[in-house]
Amino acid sequence: HLYNKIRENINQFIKKNHYTAIFTISGGILPFYNLLESEYDEMMKRTDFSLNTAKKRGRNRYYIFNEQDYQRFLHLKDISDVLHAAVIHDFRGFSVALQPLVKAGCRQPFGAETLMRFSSGQFGTISPAEFIPILEESGLIIPAGRWIIREALQACKKLRETIPDFQVSINISQIQIEKSDVIQDISAELENAKLPPEALIVELTESALLEDNSNARHFLKELRKAGIRLALDDFGTGYSSLSYLNGLPIDTLKIDKSFVDRVMTDRSTRIIMESVITMVNKLGYETIAEGVEEEEQLNYMKEIGCHIIQGYYLGKPMPGDDLEKLLQEMAKREGK
Repeated sequence: HLYNKIRENINQFIKKNHYTAIFTISGGILPFYNLLESEYDEMMKRTDFSLNTAKKRGRNRYYIFNEQDYQRFLHLKDISDVLHAAVIHDFRGFSVALQPLVKAGCRQPFGAETLMRFSSGQFGTISPAEFIPILEESGLIIPAGRWIIREALQACKKLRETIPDFQVSINISQIQIEKSDVIQDISAELENAKLPPEALIVELTESALLEDNSNARHFLKELRKAGIRLALDDFGTGYSSLSYLNGLPIDTLKIDKSFVDRVMTDRSTRIIMESVITMVNKLGYETIAEGVEEEEQLNYMKEIGCHIIQGYYLGKPMPGDDLEKLLQEMAKREGK
C-alpha cells in the first residue's frame, strides 16, 4: 500500500510538471518477520537483494522478499566466484566434450560440436544451462570463449590425423560479438593450429544473428570474408521466421531437439519439419537434426532429406581422446 501511494504521488508530480522529468520508483519489500529474525548486516543484504530484483524485473515495480529466490541468488553467486577462480587459474575445472556430427546414411562422424563443461570440488559437475549464463553476465565468456576456440581447434588438428577433413563447430555468444574481437581470436587460433577455415563451423543463435548493430554486422561480414561457415543454432525455439533466412549469410540450419522429440508423435510437428527441410534444402543450406535418440527418428530424418544427424543415438558428447579412439576403430573396420 505504501509503495502504491508513493508511486501514485510521483506519477501525479510528473504529470503536473508536464513530463519535464520522468523517472520510476522501484521497491524492495522485506516482511516484518525477516527484520526480527535477521542481524543488521543480513537484513541489509536481503533489502538490497529485494530492491535489485525489482529493478532487474523491469523497474517501476515492487518485489517482496522470497527466501527461495534469495537462496538461489546466493547459490549462483557462489558458482560465479568459483568460475572466476577457475578462469584465473588457467581454466581449472573447465573441459571440452565433442559430440559427433554424422552425415545421414553414414555411421562415421565427419565432425563434432564442441561443448564446454565445468566441474568444481565444491559443486561437482555444473550444468551448462546454469554456468554459461553466469559466464555471459559476468563477462567471463570472453576469456572462456577464447579458451574453447583454442581447445576445439587443437582437438580438430589431432582428429584430422585420422579423418583428414574433420571439422569442429563452436558456439559463439552474443556477448563475445559485442564486447571482444572474436574474429581475430578465431583467425589467430586457426593459424596457431595450422588449420584451414573450412575446419571450423561457427554456431550462433537467432538472437545473435538478428541483432541489428554494427558489431553483429561486422562479425557476419568478416566471418564470410574469412571463409568460415555459419550455422543457425536452435532453430524452432525463437522467432524462427523463414522469411529472414534468405537474407542471412548462413550455411547450415540446426533444427532444435524440441522439434525432433515430437516428430514421431505429433502430426503438426511432422508437417512443419518436412516443410522447413524442403524449403531450406531449396535455399541451398544444409540441415542438422539435433537430439536424435532413437533409430525411428534417425530413419525419418534421413527420409525427409535432413543432411546431418546429431544426438545420443549416434554418439554422446565425449572427450577428444575417446572420440579419436572411436574414429580409429571405425577406420580399421572399414579397412577390413
